[in-house]
Amino acid sequence: MISAMNDAGFNNIFDIIEALAGAYIIYSGIRMRSTGILPSQLVGKDIDIYSSRDPKGFIKTMFPVYMISGGLFLGLGAASLYMDNYADMPLWANLTITGVLLLTCIVFAVLTRMNEKKYLR
Repeated sequence: MISAMNDAGFNNIFDIIEALAGAYIIYSGIRMRSTGILPSQLVGKDIDIYSSRDPKGFIKTMFPVYMISGGLFLGLGAASLYMDNYADMPLWANLTITGVLLLTCIVFAVLTRMNEKKYLR
């Protein structure tokens, strides 16, 4: 018999995914900068990473975006995980974290697409 997870269980899963996604984005940014190879998981599927127009320009422009976005994902995921399990925080705190996370996702996606068009196509 499969037991149902409570809301905190689902929240924990999503918080862990957020934190791991942030760590992966940071890792990919550092790896991208040190090797000069674009992370295929973080650019559009229609981008040929081996025959791109200006991958160095993309890396130079996107490295700070990867670090800031990854740090926000990691920090917000960890803060949300802590709040869900150990702190009795008001609803506005959870909504603020969710809003900042959503805004981070949107800005990351827009900047990635914009710079793909500028440097990789």
